[in-house]
Amino acid sequence: MRVAWERIVAVLFSGAAWLLILLGAPHMLHALRGPPRLVAHAGASRRRDQG
Repeated sequence: MRVAWERIVAVLFSGAAWLLILLGAPHMLHALRGPPRLVAHAGASRRRDQG
């Protein structure tokens, strides 16, 4: 029996891509939703660390 390695690799890569999309999409949407808010948070944490 011949193993179709190309097909197996394609399925694995496809599954990994879907997993990244499904797990990462909410975080990416949150990050893209408010860049000014992210900058404000970064500045606030820096000020808190210094002071």
